[in-house]
Amino acid sequence: MSLDPADLTYDTTGLTESQLQSLEQIFKGTYKAKYPIVGYTSRRVLNEDGSPNTEFKPEDQPSFTIKDEF
Repeated sequence: MSLDPADLTYDTTGLTESQLQSLEQIFKGTYKAKYPIVGYTSRRVLNEDGSPNTEFKPEDQPSFTIKDEF
């Protein structure tokens, strides 16, 4: 795992199926298990101009269940 700023990205384009499965296992088994909902990145909740994205609904997000909030 690299913490080099050039390696830290949300873009998973170009990853192999094996790499994507590994990320999913780490996310669900490690991070999601320990920290169910931490928050959302500004990329999801804000528009390009910085204004709130009124279309954003946490319940519509992948891997989200209401019980994770409590």
